[in-house]
Amino acid sequence: MSAAFYDDSSSLYENKGVFLAHSIALEQEAADRLHELAETMAVHNNRVLYQLLMELAAYSETHAANIREFARAEGRSTLAGQGEPLPRFKAWEYFWPDDESPEIFHNGRVHYLMSVEDALLTALEVEQSAESFYRNIAKCTANPEVKTLAEQFAEEEQEHALAISTRLSIVKDAAKNAPSKALDQTDFDPPHMPE
Repeated sequence: MSAAFYDDSSSLYENKGVFLAHSIALEQEAADRLHELAETMAVHNNRVLYQLLMELAAYSETHAANIREFARAEGRSTLAGQGEPLPRFKAWEYFWPDDESPEIFHNGRVHYLMSVEDALLTALEVEQSAESFYRNIAKCTANPEVKTLAEQFAEEEQEHALAISTRLSIVKDAAKNAPSKALDQTDFDPPHMPE
């Protein structure tokens, strides 16, 4: 089924298949972006951030897999011949509140010199953004099935945010109690940006 059938954003709030397709895309895009960032950190020999970003990607991959499995159990699938298929959207056809999925690290917010604290703060922000996305759908939908799913997904995002917040507190406490060693954030090889 093509996305052309769904020509306005209200279908995200009312059509269960459109909602599930968006939820899978949200989680998969988050995982893909986190993997990309992790690989960038590996190239820059930042193993600590590489590992952290891979762990965060696993949250999104697991959530995407759970939603896919739920869709299959419901008789929906992105594969033809397995019940009513989920709608398929091109990247620009999704109905995101800010033109981009709410659960992605924006490239402008990350850099290879970022600290674990910076990464966790950004991760917390995107998890809260995804939670808000789902809570808004739950609040606005008239479809009880979409409402139930959106509330469930919002709770899962809240759990992720809580886990990240807890980890952030540990990192901050460790930094307070550690001997003061200010990290030199000087970039000795900055990117060349022609004007």
